[in-house]
Amino acid sequence: MSTTGTEHGEREAELVDLAAFQDPETLLRLGELSRTAVQQTENGVADVFTGTVRLDKADEAPAADAGMFEQLDEEELDEDERASLGLRPIIPETFLDPGVWRQRRAVWLNSAAFHATHSPVYLWRFIKTSAIGARVGARDAWSYLFATEYGEIADKVRRTKAGPEHIADLRADRRKEAKARRREPVTVYALTGCTSYAAAVVALGQTWGLVLAFPALIPFFGLLYVLGHRELIRRAPDGTFAFLDSTAAADHDGPVTDERITNALREIKLLTAEQEIKPVGLATRDELGNTTIEFKLPANVICKALKNKAEQFAGALGLSLERIDIAEGETPADVILWVSARVPFAGDAPKSPLVDAERWSIWDGVPFGSNRKGLRKTLQLLWSSMLFGGAQGYGKTSAMRVPAAAGALDPQCRMLLADFKGGADWEELENIAHRVIIGADPASVDEFIELVDELIEEMDTRFAKIRRMPKAERPDMRLTPAMAEAHGMPVLMFLIDEIQEAFGVVLARKDGLKEFAALVEKLARLIRRGRACGLIIVAAAQRPSAKSVPTDFRDVILKRYSVHTVDDTSSDMILGDGQAKRGHTAAGLGRIGVGILAEESGSEKLQVDLITPQEFERICARGRALRIEAGTLTGYAASGLLTVSGILAQMRAAFEAAGVEELGSTDIARLLHEQDPAADWGQREGESDKAWSSRVGARLGREIEEALDGSGRTLERVKVTTLAGTEGRGFRRTDLTLVLGA
Repeated sequence: MSTTGTEHGEREAELVDLAAFQDPETLLRLGELSRTAVQQTENGVADVFTGTVRLDKADEAPAADAGMFEQLDEEELDEDERASLGLRPIIPETFLDPGVWRQRRAVWLNSAAFHATHSPVYLWRFIKTSAIGARVGARDAWSYLFATEYGEIADKVRRTKAGPEHIADLRADRRKEAKARRREPVTVYALTGCTSYAAAVVALGQTWGLVLAFPALIPFFGLLYVLGHRELIRRAPDGTFAFLDSTAAADHDGPVTDERITNALREIKLLTAEQEIKPVGLATRDELGNTTIEFKLPANVICKALKNKAEQFAGALGLSLERIDIAEGETPADVILWVSARVPFAGDAPKSPLVDAERWSIWDGVPFGSNRKGLRKTLQLLWSSMLFGGAQGYGKTSAMRVPAAAGALDPQCRMLLADFKGGADWEELENIAHRVIIGADPASVDEFIELVDELIEEMDTRFAKIRRMPKAERPDMRLTPAMAEAHGMPVLMFLIDEIQEAFGVVLARKDGLKEFAALVEKLARLIRRGRACGLIIVAAAQRPSAKSVPTDFRDVILKRYSVHTVDDTSSDMILGDGQAKRGHTAAGLGRIGVGILAEESGSEKLQVDLITPQEFERICARGRALRIEAGTLTGYAASGLLTVSGILAQMRAAFEAAGVEELGSTDIARLLHEQDPAADWGQREGESDKAWSSRVGARLGREIEEALDGSGRTLERVKVTTLAGTEGRGFRRTDLTLVLGA
């Protein structure tokens, strides 16, 4: 509204149509705001624009504001409104974000350190380029001052067999041109300047020494470098010449900033040249050095589109796909980017915590390995069995050794072993196993089928016991630690290695197909129902095809682990159909100890904890001692106990007295002498150390051999660390424990 003057000097109001001065988009926004305001009145208005009448009574505005509207300034628009109007911020938010500048400083420091380490290379490159500049500068100066181009022209004329008078004329022209060039003011000034500069440097060197003369030569060397740099660029017009090395390698190991991410997104055509990401908070690092960055993508770009181009995005960042992980944040435009500090699984596998554990409870799960983010993975096998598969030589047996070690260290876990490979991979486990089947001969396979039948009976018996229990003791019809201890139902871990060998023997029989189908159905029933009453089946097969290991057996196993396979088909046979299409395949892994774990919650790549055969042997020895102490050593392992007496009992007492794991022969002799001084184990008067060591060593060997005669066992001397801290021949406590069976 405006005012105009009247003839009496008074001012009267004049109505001005402000809508005529607004663009269509602003008018549309004003219309929407007006309809919203009408909706918020006491009665509201229902029309095709405002929709349903709202009866909520809005707070009454002050009377002074009635009939007025507020002009919307550009600065008061939020991000979405600015984007809808096509407006861009004058100063990007990243320019004012201290966290972003912190990341930039880290990148600059990283680049500075990179170039500092390459300074010797740069010095040599500077000297070489300056030498080229000196040669090129001298050549060009000589050519200009003496008009050498006339010589080239004379040579061409001579080749045309022109008369000597033409060549003489060219030589005369050359002398004339060269003389004129040397008399040019620019040439005179340049030569004068060069001689004056040289004289000044010489005088400075004679007066103050070469130390101060050298800085005066910096402009000269700079000029030579410029000439050499120009010549090298002329030789390499494609731009391949560069004085400084690319910091791409350093950037790959350096911080990932918003600029680096934005450039990568532009490179893969996900962002335009005008668009950029908006960081959310500061980048964080975990204890392993891995970085997590949250950012918001521009309008019309979502995280799903970035996931679809994950491989190209990783390449644009200069990283392998394994080193990044892309997750969607709160909204589709929010991205959580994880960047690994190093190539995952490039180092040695970590040692399993089971190696140093005195005992373990299978109820606490199995510490299995680490994923590419360095996060620990613990398997709960009590409610799901497990299948291992993959090519030979890539760590399948080593991975299977981890759950076996957890079961071995739990004295309340009863171990059952069926090794159809028939090798020595599981001989240590025989010392604690309740049942042991070795080899794939027909008799062993028959024993395996009998064991399966026995387990089905045991399963039915356990369920009958559970049903008879009060409901307060069995809330979900599953075995609990209290139920297992109170009712004598220990956890059963059944390890089956190379199960396809047993299936092959069954199929080769006269009624093999029928017997094979029955065996598969029994095993499937054990896996489906046995997990609720404490039965764990851990099986392994190289390539469990539908023929060698039927799908009826594989499909009921909820946890599967595959090492390297030759193709996606073999990987899917182990991990499950369709896993390769979802990006989880063991084909071409090629790394020992690294595989794909597929379970109910999803699939991921893991590096399994390392347990060496020697460490597994010591674990089984501890497991046997725990079972003897708890009174749970039964079956096959209990049948091999020796009567502990004589020299073997004395040696065990010596180890207990010393409290160490290794003793030399002379150490044992001293401890035996302390037990019984009359037994003549001590060093005799006048006897040399060498003679005494030889005497007691021979006596130990003889008495040990007599004690073990007829048992089929031996106790050999090995290299050990003596009590004095030196290396010598002696015995280990674990070897003695395995021989004694206790």
